[in-house]
Amino acid sequence: MNRQDYQKSIINSLTWLSTQVKVHNRLNLTDINVHSENFYRDLLNLAFGYNLVNINIIDPNAAAIDLGDEGIKFAIQVTSTSALAKTRHTVTKFNEKELYEKYERLVILNIASKTTHTVQTVGDDSYSLNTKDDIWDIGDLALMINDLELSKIQEISNFLNQQLYMKPTEKLPRNVETILRLIELISDEEHPAAGEGFLDEPFPNEKINKRFADHAEFLKQEFLTLYQDYGAVLDSVEQESDIGQVKIRRVAQHLRVYSDKVLTECDGDPRKALAQLIDNFVGMLNENGFEADTGAAQFYTIKHLIKCNVFPNKEVANG
Repeated sequence: MNRQDYQKSIINSLTWLSTQVKVHNRLNLTDINVHSENFYRDLLNLAFGYNLVNINIIDPNAAAIDLGDEGIKFAIQVTSTSALAKTRHTVTKFNEKELYEKYERLVILNIASKTTHTVQTVGDDSYSLNTKDDIWDIGDLALMINDLELSKIQEISNFLNQQLYMKPTEKLPRNVETILRLIELISDEEHPAAGEGFLDEPFPNEKINKRFADHAEFLKQEFLTLYQDYGAVLDSVEQESDIGQVKIRRVAQHLRVYSDKVLTECDGDPRKALAQLIDNFVGMLNENGFEADTGAAQFYTIKHLIKCNVFPNKEVANG
């Protein structure tokens, strides 16, 4: 991914969170505002090197500010309210408690969206807040983050994806997406063919015995056990879904190349490589919002192993 891709991912994450805040507030579910304090503390510390702490944890009765870095004399109030009255109230409390003696700058971070105030400053001779420069929202954060080094932008993008469980913005290759969709479809417990799988002659050519002699019994038993739950469903899905036969053939080709790479990385051990393949598929399923179970991924992979679409290299080690 390049700078633009990471920036898009960051914007998507922050926009998603902003929308969540707005919806929760409309439903009077304000706990999200409290949790946002620690989230933005960690994000701002990571992005800009601050040492912000949650003042509300240290002093539950604190007013006007939520986060503070005493080292650089910088304070932040985290809010989802954009009204001018709220800004005036915040600055008034900041001055009443003489917090300007500890913090030289106060910023209001609006985690929903800010509005443009009609006045340039709010406050008095003790301390006044510049409504243009000292009220931030996610748009301001995105611009500030975009000026950072690429490695830092990547780190922020990863942090946001981990914290918010965002789907990666990078589009999956079509073949990989088809595999994941097939696995998702055969995970459907409500499918009429679920549990109806039966094989008259499960291993007609016994190729598996020749290719992986030391692991053949394990692989065959795994396949037979899983086939009852998933076999008939996969057959039905491949015949009746809108995933065409051309895509399915391309998936088989992709599996041959990809699985051979994994097998090589696992020193030719098919049992180890199979576990790695399944882990990879399950990881991609979870990261990309597909609904599927591990058993479906395991069955799909073993079936293609038996069909010689997985681990096609016949000169593998048996050990």
